Amino acid sequence: MAAVAEDETAFMAAVEAVVEAAPGLTPLHAGVLTALGAGVAADSRSFAKVFGLAHALVLRAVSDLADELGLVSVAARDARTQRAKLALTEAGRRLVAAAPAPGRQG
Repeated sequence: MAAVAEDETAFMAAVEAVVEAAPGLTPLHAGVLTALGAGVAADSRSFAKVFGLAHALVLRAVSDLADELGLVSVAARDARTQRAKLALTEAGRRLVAAAPAPGRQG
């Protein structure tokens, strides 16, 4: 149980680091980027389920990240459910990599 709490704390610290590195991003944007970078969720529906969010909110964030910011790409989309399979773009990978990891001086 303690390991789960540590993982959650580390994840949230990484999200905060991404927001600090790119202040224009919301915590949801940063959460999607961090989850993709960490391999926590590779599609919008899984991210929504893991974090207890409405899929529509996640899809809006994905749209921002893909269309406006160029930080993720949509590799595939299910026409019925709108589930989007996601990948970090090179810019997204650089941003996630540049954000200091928890416990690491950046």
